[in-house]
Amino acid sequence: MDQTKSFLLRAAVPVATILAVGLWAWPALAAGPKMVSAPAAGAIEIHGMTLPDPVAAGRRDKMLREAGHKFTDKKTVACKYPEVIVDTKLLGLVNSHSKKNGLDPRLVYALIEQESRFNPCAVSPKGAQGLMQIMPDTQKMLGLTEPFDPERNIAAGTRYLRAMLDKFQTEVMALAAYNAGPGAVAKHGGVPPYEETKDYVLKVVDRYFMLRLRYPDEGIGAIHQKLVAGDLQPAKTEKP
Repeated sequence: MDQTKSFLLRAAVPVATILAVGLWAWPALAAGPKMVSAPAAGAIEIHGMTLPDPVAAGRRDKMLREAGHKFTDKKTVACKYPEVIVDTKLLGLVNSHSKKNGLDPRLVYALIEQESRFNPCAVSPKGAQGLMQIMPDTQKMLGLTEPFDPERNIAAGTRYLRAMLDKFQTEVMALAAYNAGPGAVAKHGGVPPYEETKDYVLKVVDRYFMLRLRYPDEGIGAIHQKLVAGDLQPAKTEKP
């Protein structure tokens, strides 16, 4: 039983740790498989790293409890994240513009959450504006004249993220380009060695995986559909 316990403890690698290793080892992973947008049942993959599904994780935790392991000093994974907003309008915009640009709404949701915490009036110290924190020069390129209008901001931001994904082929690279600029990603041949960018990509991808586990079939748009059907009550959007 001690051997089983030891093996299971070693196997319980946090999602963030796996992703952190992936970012540090980017040059070796760049030629690997892309992050799939529709993971197969039982596993999620990013650049060849497979994460256990929730059912398998539950079985593992049950075996650990039976082996005498105590979980009282640990928080559940869900405690790492804020609650998903259930704002009908914003979720509807995330869903519709993501689908229009061929993006996973859960990825766009994770990006907006990290960028502005869904505050449409957010302005960064560097001058990025609105929900998707678009810089003034990028706004001009995208033809965005009203960055604080939620729909126009999401429409422009999703087009830009789509362009970065088309250019760099993987979500990790696209997110790095969204944060640091496509020139920096091209220059370094991968995620730039900036602590801010590495932390940004790690957090967005970590949240993205969490949303994929929580909403495996319909994506974040499922919440919007339930709101329209009256199955949920909208929650207030929290500002940073």
